[in-house]
Amino acid sequence: MLELYEAAHFQLHGENILEEALSFTTFHLKLVETRVDYPLSTQIANAIKRPLRKSLPRLIARSYISIYEGYGTQDENLMKFAKLDFKILQHLHKIEINKINR
Repeated sequence: MLELYEAAHFQLHGENILEEALSFTTFHLKLVETRVDYPLSTQIANAIKRPLRKSLPRLIARSYISIYEGYGTQDENLMKFAKLDFKILQHLHKIEINKINR
């Protein structure tokens, strides 16, 4: 259901089937959001608040790292790499901000 919701955001003007899919999935995801456990409930809330299509992947990466950790079945190497990548990017942003502020 969540993937259909995200896919429906790729609609173009006049694509009625995707408009219907978006309203259907939004309604049903809001219903189940409070009934499912973490991390799925958090993932649903984040998707409704800001769908992937309307967000910047680097800005939401940290929340997805936490969600992925919540499933408990993650690949440890992938998790370490994701955290390292996020920290390196943060460090680069700090360096750039310091250069701008000089």
